[in-house]
Amino acid sequence: MKIKFNWGTGIVLAMIVMIGGFIFLVSIAVRQDYDLVDKDYYQKSIKYQEHIEKVQKTDALAEKIKFELSEASLRLTFPNLATFQEYSGDIHFYSPVAEKRDMTLKIKLDKNYIQFIDLKNLEKGRYQVKIDWTANQVSYYQEEEISVGN
Repeated sequence: MKIKFNWGTGIVLAMIVMIGGFIFLVSIAVRQDYDLVDKDYYQKSIKYQEHIEKVQKTDALAEKIKFELSEASLRLTFPNLATFQEYSGDIHFYSPVAEKRDMTLKIKLDKNYIQFIDLKNLEKGRYQVKIDWTANQVSYYQEEEISVGN
């Protein structure tokens, strides 16, 4: 039996291919994993003014945190604003690629106001180092971008 191919058959086949393509694309989109920058972004947006004030205080400092990157470690030298025991806060390594690559550490300075961070546990790639710290009961925030393993 010979199938007759005319305009109507071509239009129906084109519609079937198009609908099949849409279904394929939707199934791919549904399976994608979308990491939010922050899970609690709404609460953080409310505290954004505090963040702006921390950045302004950091910008007003004569000396900021110095970043010295080597292959295996990151050396952070903090400004001398208080005794090294009075420093507190967090160092957050944020990877724009995936949330599972992020890492957060507590600030623990030596007597020279230096903290060494071993980078062997971080996967290769680009990271934003976000440092939220307090010295003399004044809060500061500094952010730098680094490339690990490149």
